[in-house]
Amino acid sequence: MAETRRFAGIMPPLVTPLDAAGEPDAGGMRRFVDHAIAGGVNGLVVLGSSGEAALLTPSQRRRALELAVDAAAGRVPVVAGTGEPGTAQAAETTRQARELGAAAAIVVPPFYYQIDQDAIRRHYRTVREASGLPLLAYHIPSLTKAPVQTETLLALAEEGTLVGMKDSGGDFGYYQRAVDGTRRLEHFAALQGSDAFLFAGLAYGGDGAISVMSQVAPRVMVALYAAGAAGDWERARAMHRRYQQIATAVGPGWIPAIKGALSALGICGPDVAAPNLPLPPESLAAQRERVLAAQAEGLFDA
Repeated sequence: MAETRRFAGIMPPLVTPLDAAGEPDAGGMRRFVDHAIAGGVNGLVVLGSSGEAALLTPSQRRRALELAVDAAAGRVPVVAGTGEPGTAQAAETTRQARELGAAAAIVVPPFYYQIDQDAIRRHYRTVREASGLPLLAYHIPSLTKAPVQTETLLALAEEGTLVGMKDSGGDFGYYQRAVDGTRRLEHFAALQGSDAFLFAGLAYGGDGAISVMSQVAPRVMVALYAAGAAGDWERARAMHRRYQQIATAVGPGWIPAIKGALSALGICGPDVAAPNLPLPPESLAAQRERVLAAQAEGLFDA
């Protein structure tokens, strides 16, 4: 886990705080960013899958990135999700992210049409050259239908087109091959997209995670990473167990559940982008009790 890997560590994939009208909430974003940075995160990811980017208008996405960059105020790098179904679209969206102050972009392969790996390689190379931003690949074939196959990932990493990757494929063997193939590349960060695999990924030599639960409990996930990086596996295991307890308190539901938990903590509201639905009132009330109880027990501390 080399220090030269700029995007190593823990980066939360921020949900996008929205007001009751469905617009990006400036106050919520500022509180959210301050909460994450106070927890010691190494960077912020905006407009990824958790950020509901696919459900927001271009102007809403632009506003959310502006708010995040402004709130971060240079304290940590902001990575923007700029994936689009077409190469020209992705290049333009990534160029705009650079102009708005993003330090890098995380890009899914082009989706909708069935494409081969040659097309995926051309896509990343074109976006990198046209935008001038460092790129991380986002491997999440369950949503894109287009895997970034190991050979493609390693070729793009070797040539410097990619500076990192987020693996949300759920296949730990894929992640192991990515780690093995990029260990000698000091610029490249191999990041987990699954909190459940973070401990195992660190033990295998990975570089951290774009961690969903670090939005709610950044100190715990940062402590897990730091312990693994230092080889303190007893503490890392303890932090992994604490993460599991926090995940139980937050409950199922991904984006609505994360926003509900943040609402319980007074950070932002539970509003989500259509067609997503927030947790129903009775579920929010029960979740609030669980989250505040976990906070009172000190589970969010590390």
